[in-house]
Amino acid sequence: MADLTHLQSLLDSEATSLHVPGAAVGVLLDGREHVLTTGVTSVDAPAPVTGETLFQIGSTTKTVTATVVMHLVEQGRLDLDGRVREYLPGFRLADEDAAEKVTIRHLLTHTGGFLGDIDDGESWDAAALAGSIEGYDRLPQLFAPGTLASYSNAGFRLLGRIVEVVCGEPYESIVGRVVLEPLGMRSSFFFPWDAATRPHAVGHVVREDGAHVAHTWGLYRDAMAEGGLLSSVRDQLRYAAFHLGLRGERPVGAATRELMRSEHVAVGAPWTGVGLPWLLEEQGGVRLVTHGGNIGNIQLSTFVLAPEHGFAVTTLTNSGPGKVLGRRVTDWCLEHLLGAKQDDDRLTVRAPTPEYAGSYDAGQWTFEVDESLVARFVLTPELVAAGVEGMPDMALALVGEGDEVTMAADPRRAVGRFLRDDAGRIAFLHLGGRAARRRVRG
Repeated sequence: MADLTHLQSLLDSEATSLHVPGAAVGVLLDGREHVLTTGVTSVDAPAPVTGETLFQIGSTTKTVTATVVMHLVEQGRLDLDGRVREYLPGFRLADEDAAEKVTIRHLLTHTGGFLGDIDDGESWDAAALAGSIEGYDRLPQLFAPGTLASYSNAGFRLLGRIVEVVCGEPYESIVGRVVLEPLGMRSSFFFPWDAATRPHAVGHVVREDGAHVAHTWGLYRDAMAEGGLLSSVRDQLRYAAFHLGLRGERPVGAATRELMRSEHVAVGAPWTGVGLPWLLEEQGGVRLVTHGGNIGNIQLSTFVLAPEHGFAVTTLTNSGPGKVLGRRVTDWCLEHLLGAKQDDDRLTVRAPTPEYAGSYDAGQWTFEVDESLVARFVLTPELVAAGVEGMPDMALALVGEGDEVTMAADPRRAVGRFLRDDAGRIAFLHLGGRAARRRVRG
């Protein structure tokens, strides 16, 4: 049996130093589930985090949406390469050719090509998702479908609507029937009123004097398919066990799970490829199938599978630095439980040149990149007014002789790259899996 005493010590100390008020870690190893917790659900009304505490898992929900989609593919009710308009005949995009060609596979692999980060509504009405899709004809088409992978919340919102139309019922009830109930995930919900009567974490912002409760929920009903699930760490372990083939053949079979974990699109940093819709990585010779989530920089999660080892680790947190905490927990587990230590070699970096400086538009925010390659994260006024937390400036560095970039303070792995147009001019900043288009200065 694995001795996770040192992991518990790491969790306690790192959560404290990073100002993460509470966190839950789940580890699946050799068929055994291990749960470790630290801290409290809220600094205003402290209650201990337990294995049943609900956290907003954010975009790991996309893998749940994809599992429903692939269930319908197995049933013959959806075609993986079927065009969106076969299921939504009136569907419109700003680019008519793209609207005609975009497929279910494009949406699952983040290759639809239209703007991926869009504004959320403020409704919990059952028609919220359908209403949001009606506005897709205003989304800029950044590139043709299938051309490039750029992380797309909008694409998964569209998948959620397709699932509703095919099944004739709300997205949330379909997920409950197809995924949550068969897997025994009884501590997983979509709506705040379900969380209100159960132990749950609230999000926090971190200031100079520590963590403070963020008085916002973060998402409304139109965003459920892309990131709306609340779940406990124990339920996340049940979900991990299923995708590792340890909990039967429902809601999808072994061949479908392997298809979902396989590379469908090769991409550059920070991933090696994209599955359906798993984000694929490698560390120390171990193949990793990953995802994670971020709700307004106030609740963050990580979710990592190593299928060849029957291993999983997930970390659920309730403040912005939870991303760093999740990375440190994951690295500890990979090194000490699987012998897959992160490479400590530093990448060769070079001095920046002025051609990379500019404003790169990601929709809900821009990256303002100066000539020293410091990227400033600027939210739209609407998100600022809604209380969404921004991100600190990122000091980037160019890698080698190409256009890849790394974090200047920790150049051990590439995190993105600049993309050029046919004339060789810088056209996009592809950072964190998203393609932000360079604004043309007038």
